[in-house]
Amino acid sequence: MQIQPESILSSPDLEVRDGAGDRRKLSLRQIEVFRAVMLSGSINGASQMLHVSQPGLSRVVKRTEDVLGFKLFERTRGRLIPTNEAGVLLNLVGRVYRQLDELGEAVDRLTKGDGGLFRLGCTGSPGRCLVPRAVAQMRAVLPQLNFQVDVLLIDQIIDYLLFQRGECVVSVFPVRHPLVTCKPISKGGIVAVVPQRHDFARKKEVTVRDLAREPLIAFEAATPHGAMVSQLFEKDQLTARIDFVVRHIETAISLVANGVGIALVDEFSVAEASGLPISVVRVKNSPTLNLHLSWNKDVVRSQFFKRFETLLTRPLDKK
Repeated sequence: MQIQPESILSSPDLEVRDGAGDRRKLSLRQIEVFRAVMLSGSINGASQMLHVSQPGLSRVVKRTEDVLGFKLFERTRGRLIPTNEAGVLLNLVGRVYRQLDELGEAVDRLTKGDGGLFRLGCTGSPGRCLVPRAVAQMRAVLPQLNFQVDVLLIDQIIDYLLFQRGECVVSVFPVRHPLVTCKPISKGGIVAVVPQRHDFARKKEVTVRDLAREPLIAFEAATPHGAMVSQLFEKDQLTARIDFVVRHIETAISLVANGVGIALVDEFSVAEASGLPISVVRVKNSPTLNLHLSWNKDVVRSQFFKRFETLLTRPLDKK
């Protein structure tokens, strides 16, 4: 990171002391101008370096000498000859600039996440496609940032956030706790994942009545996914034929890939092609689901969190 002249010229004053211990304020503008004159050898050269008019620089040099109480330059035949005091001051100014360079490099490292760790949690559905996609995009622009992605059960989320084991959690269902902020960031629905050779694979949409005649792969009734599937069928006064009960989204999708049935899952879990012999078909009149991002209210969000949030809110069909 390079400190630009404009930023230095607008910085607050520095305090210096003279030999008697009196405080004298020397601004960073005056330091910048003095250094430019010393390096270029003239007011004209300093003017070109700093893109400032020559009369303005001359006034700054004169004011600097007044503040310091000694001459920095002798004016001989239109030339500025640095005094011995100017040489000593230039060495001191060089130290200031080296420290500014070190500060700039440190800021760069912080900005790029050099050696940093961004830890986040997610439930199984967004952890299958959306979270890995956002992490990969962050990694592309922040190659020095390290990541830890924790896959959580729903009942682990609150402790994960309150004990600050991670900075945020992505989940399909909302997290309700007075110390947790939970924000809906994307909308989706229930979809049917069918074997590629199944007749439904050629359809754009299936109905609940269509699904009632098929062997289904579903989640336990006590889970949010299981309850939503039950409500979907009850709404049409139908009974689902659930032949397989699973706990994890990957298990459901693998069973479909092996041709044993149809899985009803949330749209977020199959947001991208998997390379498996499966097809994703919309379910007519599916309830709307929200993808949620949750974090501890008492913890200041990092720049990495904010970048992650921006990437995560991209539309589902956008790669």
